[in-house]
Amino acid sequence: MNNRVTRMYARPQCAFILFVCLWLGGCASTPVPQTVSDDTPDDVPVAQTTANALAIHDPWEGFNRRVYRFNALADRYVLMPVVQVYRTVTPGFARTGVQNFFSNLGEINTFANSVLQAKPTSSAVTLSRFALNTTVGLAGLFDPATAIGLEQRNEDFGQTLGHYGVGAGPYLVLPFFGPSSLRDSIGLAGDQGLIFALDPLQLDEHPWARVPYWGLYAINTRDSVSFRYYQTGSPFEYTLVRLVYMNYRALLIEE
Repeated sequence: MNNRVTRMYARPQCAFILFVCLWLGGCASTPVPQTVSDDTPDDVPVAQTTANALAIHDPWEGFNRRVYRFNALADRYVLMPVVQVYRTVTPGFARTGVQNFFSNLGEINTFANSVLQAKPTSSAVTLSRFALNTTVGLAGLFDPATAIGLEQRNEDFGQTLGHYGVGAGPYLVLPFFGPSSLRDSIGLAGDQGLIFALDPLQLDEHPWARVPYWGLYAINTRDSVSFRYYQTGSPFEYTLVRLVYMNYRALLIEE
């Protein structure tokens, strides 16, 4: 855990994402969507959710659509073939253990953002989950916390920014990461910075372990998501995904 401040591995990537997001933010303003669903709760800000897909601010749509197609090709020809091999050679119980392990590490980020948002219940539940799953659950391979009623929370730095009034900003599709927004892209960089700063596995002391660790992380993440590009049955999939993402994030922030 020593020398965290001077550790530079992968920090340039986070810094680059943050720089690009801030630069793009200076190029356009974010208008308030004009159409809101009648079913939208009264306490959800109009500026953060919309029922009209065309009202979502997407000034970089040309760029975003190209990245969306790139992600679809990368998913089809690289990620999914690797995931299929992973599923073939790895028993189901082992894949569940891997998923639990990475989910348990994610509790650190959730706890930090729960504290930043001054959510005592979420903070206490998340800390309890991490402590129980790390000990009784054998480093997170098992999830006894959920079994006793400690449900997993979901908090990230993008939600923290939104909690304090930072608007979503323009819609943005990130390579490999997929749907995002200007605010959530900055939040993603913050979350990754926190992970590297804490480094609970002390990967800075074992640099050889970084490649298999992040490789398995990427495979597990894709294995855990059921979404498949261009299989929604809609000819307007890009617009549909954009609408679902922006409304979902707005509702998360209002929880």
